[in-house]
Amino acid sequence: MASIHRFRDKWRAQVRRNGQSLSRVFDQKKEARRWATATENAINENKVVDTGRMRFADLIDAYITEHGSMGRSKTSAIKMLRERLGRHRMAELTRTKPVLDFAGERREEGAGPATIGQDLGYLGTILRASPALIDLDTTQQLTALASAREWLRTRGKITATDQRNRRPTDAELMRLFEFWRRQTQQVIPMEDITLFAVATAMRISEITRLTWSDLDETKRTILIRDRKDPRKKIGNHQEVPLLTGPFRLNGQLIYPMAIILRQPRQQDRIFPYLAASVSSSFQRAAKSTGIADLRFHDLRHDAVSRLFEAKYSIEQVALVSGHKDWRHLRRYTQLRAEDMHRDENVAGSNIVNLHR
Repeated sequence: MASIHRFRDKWRAQVRRNGQSLSRVFDQKKEARRWATATENAINENKVVDTGRMRFADLIDAYITEHGSMGRSKTSAIKMLRERLGRHRMAELTRTKPVLDFAGERREEGAGPATIGQDLGYLGTILRASPALIDLDTTQQLTALASAREWLRTRGKITATDQRNRRPTDAELMRLFEFWRRQTQQVIPMEDITLFAVATAMRISEITRLTWSDLDETKRTILIRDRKDPRKKIGNHQEVPLLTGPFRLNGQLIYPMAIILRQPRQQDRIFPYLAASVSSSFQRAAKSTGIADLRFHDLRHDAVSRLFEAKYSIEQVALVSGHKDWRHLRRYTQLRAEDMHRDENVAGSNIVNLHR
């Protein structure tokens, strides 16, 4: 049976029948009903539903409906993709031309190779989600996208996004804390949340989802639900340790368990605040204190780097950070050739003996 419901200023129709699940978004409710009826009839008569005529905009709308709130940069990029490529039928995207034309338009507007590469990354993410969203095989579209990306990459027209290596200094963190302490009406405990981020390597979205019921005071662990994973969006729960020892600020230990226990137990969530509000408060404080180019997410990079500096193994760091692919942790190690020496005296004496 079809279901039709309001989605912002549009109407979403969804048909589930005989193991198939199809959905589309329409401007008018009568259009949604008409499509739902025709689709149900086609499935009942064992006819192939013509999804090739579906617009890419319909797939994007289904993706937005399924994923709900996303980060500002991702939301902006997906909205732009809808405006530029949404008019194309899915069948048209089996060719490389629409993608190459899109990349050319973005380049003429001044977008750099890394930005265009990121745009095409979001395009691929949406196409890969299609089978689960509207039961549409997008193998051909993904093949065309891969061919277009390879052509653009070999000509230097797209590159990987530059990785940030920004870490806050202890002095910068202290300036932030002093700024927040002077605020007489501080609704969000920014100092506690910032310290907790540095001590746990959690993303702001993970911190603001933590609940009291997921805290194990005896084991000093907490369960992060639905942790970010490119292959598993729901159900990726991970129990992580609340470590004391590797994290210090101005020589003082940071106790993540103590930070949690001093929060008021007035709601199910330990830090019952909007992630966007926390991020905005952090940015305002950084700007007010003259700290340049520092984002809340940089605290995660700092925390992972501190774990490596404390000589934790890559397996142990991955347990804290949640990285599934250990290769992604390489950039946090920042190893230097001179740091490899374990015993300078022995090494030096051996060199002398060799040259005698």
